Amino acid sequence: MTGETEFIDPEEIVPPHPAFRDLRWLVADMVENGWQGRPLLVIDTGDEYVAWSGSHRISAAIEAGLEAVPCYVIPESTIVSATDGAVDAKNGHVMDYERLEILIRVGDEAGIEIMRQEL
Repeated sequence: MTGETEFIDPEEIVPPHPAFRDLRWLVADMVENGWQGRPLLVIDTGDEYVAWSGSHRISAAIEAGLEAVPCYVIPESTIVSATDGAVDAKNGHVMDYERLEILIRVGDEAGIEIMRQEL
């Protein structure tokens, strides 16, 4: 099963880690231009959306007052089955190359294309 693109309130997305950079420039850009760049990759756990990427963009979107951001949503069951249970939405941080390997393993062409896009 592959994911789907949805628009989700950024306050409903759990980031992979707290934002740690000065986001003023990104917030100002989002206020002026809205969301730019690729969608977030998020895992739907059934209870919440957990982002695989985009901690800074999520924080900036919240601060900019964006009501919804584009997200490529992948069911958690897809990730768990592709990794024989080694990876799930709550189980540690995975690197971009690992995310890409998982998407290749499940044949998620849209997810692969999103991972290859520049921010």
